Amino acid sequence: MLVSTALDKQMKVEFEYLVDHPDQIYQVVKWWRTAWDKWMDEDDEVVAQQIRSSLGKENLPIDILAFIDGKVVGAAALKLQELVKVYPQYQYWLGSVFVDESYRGNQIATALTMRIIDMAKEHKLPHLYLQTANLSGGLYAKLGWKKVEQFRDVDEETLLMVKTL
Repeated sequence: MLVSTALDKQMKVEFEYLVDHPDQIYQVVKWWRTAWDKWMDEDDEVVAQQIRSSLGKENLPIDILAFIDGKVVGAAALKLQELVKVYPQYQYWLGSVFVDESYRGNQIATALTMRIIDMAKEHKLPHLYLQTANLSGGLYAKLGWKKVEQFRDVDEETLLMVKTL
């Protein structure tokens, strides 16, 4: 277990590395498909193999899972690059934050984000970037992320944000 965080009096979230739970790769692919299908390869096996080939605990990307009472409820990643075609100059990203629909509203996305920030600090990274479809910055703005710019990605307006660590 990476760490655990109490969300409230009823729930405690635990974080673990995806590499330690390869049986959850297809769950992650399923979640990603619901949110980012148009950016993904059409074949789930190709996506699963891409995930498998990059799993680890030290070198980026580092994928983590959130568990509540032994059930996987979310995922996030600390990445070296994202949006390479648009922003090749920007390194170190928070990405792939997803919380199972039935667990949303319980601060799990906040907990995942904070765990990735802590991991970035442990790796002595200077900052993190992220992309969000929420043009107000939403959760991330509340957590101190700053808007860099709004841009269009695959026919969708998105926001690039940064957090100095």
